[in-house]
Amino acid sequence: MYNYSLFQWMMFFFVYCFFGWCIESTIVSISKRQPVNRGFLRIPMLPLYGTGAVLILFLTIPVRENIIAVYLVGLIGATVLEYITGMIMESLFKMKYWDYSHHRFQLHGRICLTSSLFWGVLSVALMESIHPPIEHWILSLNQTVVSVGVCITACLMFADTIVSARAALDLAKVLEHLSAAREEIERLGLQLDELREAAQQQIEDIREGKDKLKEHMEEMKKQLSELSTARESEIAHLGFFKSGLLKGHPTAYSKKFNLTLRELKERMYTKKR
Repeated sequence: MYNYSLFQWMMFFFVYCFFGWCIESTIVSISKRQPVNRGFLRIPMLPLYGTGAVLILFLTIPVRENIIAVYLVGLIGATVLEYITGMIMESLFKMKYWDYSHHRFQLHGRICLTSSLFWGVLSVALMESIHPPIEHWILSLNQTVVSVGVCITACLMFADTIVSARAALDLAKVLEHLSAAREEIERLGLQLDELREAAQQQIEDIREGKDKLKEHMEEMKKQLSELSTARESEIAHLGFFKSGLLKGHPTAYSKKFNLTLRELKERMYTKKR
């Protein structure tokens, strides 16, 4: 075991990429109750699983006879790989292609305890059950067949990676533009609400001022009416002696009250006629 050529290593990588896609797509499809093409690429391959499997094979060489050591080394190695891969993809494409934030014992949504334990179990299963028959099958293949298969698959994966990366970068730009537009809409909406509230407050102030002005005018009218009535009543009840004084001195003059004096005289003379 482990005395493989470069093309055999690459063959293992592609096989485990495919197995990883099958595992992930099956789990997610069952949870979502609909078919889901799990993964970054369009072809049925998950490079994370292929890289993880090859990494586990390398890391477990010194401890391959100890199942517990295989479990722990595989758990740690694959977990670190998953975290780094998630961090790089988030940095490049501005979004998470998997998220464990809703799991307990998670770190930044990139790894979680459940996933890490699964990696450990998968590492043991890989070394004890999965890899031996795959190893036997690939080693039994003609080297020319392996080389041709690896080259074709590598070209397909390379082309798919370029297309998927471009699509992911374009999606990141679209998300950035849409997010900026949403923030601008929210900002303008808040400003519009503030202006609407200010306008409503001004309208309320105007209405309140109008009501107060109307109330003040009514009060002034009432006072005017009361003063006019009281004045007319006082004029009507001047009395015999006061009226006599005015009548007996038609040329009487008052510098301070001349307008009122003239009014009383005119009323008396008008009434007399």
